[in-house]
Amino acid sequence: MNQLVLKITVFFLLVSSFISSQNTLEYKLNIGDNMIVTQTSTQDVVQDLNGSKHEITNNLESNYTFIIKSITDSSYVINFKFDRFKLLTTSNIYGELMNIDTNKSIEKDDLEAKIFSGLTKSTLKMEMLKTGKILKVSGSEAMINKMVTDAGIEDEFTKELMIEAMKKEFGNESLARSFEQMTYIYPSKKVSIGDTWTNNYSGALKAKNIWTLTNWGNQIELSAKSNVTMITEEDSHIMTLKGTQNTSVFANKKSGIAELITVTSKANGTTVMKQMNGTEIPTNIKSKTTYKIKKHVQ
Repeated sequence: MNQLVLKITVFFLLVSSFISSQNTLEYKLNIGDNMIVTQTSTQDVVQDLNGSKHEITNNLESNYTFIIKSITDSSYVINFKFDRFKLLTTSNIYGELMNIDTNKSIEKDDLEAKIFSGLTKSTLKMEMLKTGKILKVSGSEAMINKMVTDAGIEDEFTKELMIEAMKKEFGNESLARSFEQMTYIYPSKKVSIGDTWTNNYSGALKAKNIWTLTNWGNQIELSAKSNVTMITEEDSHIMTLKGTQNTSVFANKKSGIAELITVTSKANGTTVMKQMNGTEIPTNIKSKTTYKIKKHVQ
């Protein structure tokens, strides 16, 4: 074979091999696809009170459903609904602080249970890019109003206070940023095994994530290492923490849906008590969250 032809042939074979090793990571969903999500989270908070330890444990379980309603050139329009919300908060000093399970019958005088039961009675709308970045969430206003109404509170001033408090956790922007931590996992470029890319989470938890495609076999396997900052402000305190987070993802190659996500994090900092002349309390948090996602076709 002519040497020039041989060189050209080898060059194109090499280029073809390189191109074929590049993978497009994105969600590939259809109208009517139904994703059932199960989330479990454990969070251990330790505060140092002049040598005494105040230990708070939060155990969260929740189920929710995503249904693809329409598709644009670059995004999916999704109906979202909470199916169950369960939260148990305990303290080594004060005992049980909160015990909510929307699957259980509600006692007449259980105000918290009445409020959170409203979570499961509304459907929200979400628009998500194929990378998983959430553009917007809408409909939380009606959901929050339902939560407050179900509580049976009649005083208008108290209602307004509760609505504003609920917006911090369940408002459109808060929910968008919260769920993005489960969905926003893919790059906007083709990648090969071992390649990395970055993205950022905002909201109460801010994170700069460095993602890696670790395997491209029967599943898509990703990992991420992140630097995180958590800032929460309430009437009584401000909590400021910094730390690290590790994420592993096993996703379906055909649909891009992450079938299992595991997130572990640890952070430390201070809690400033507003009503105690700005007393600073050393605070450490360790947490582990798993998401299990199953896809159904309607």
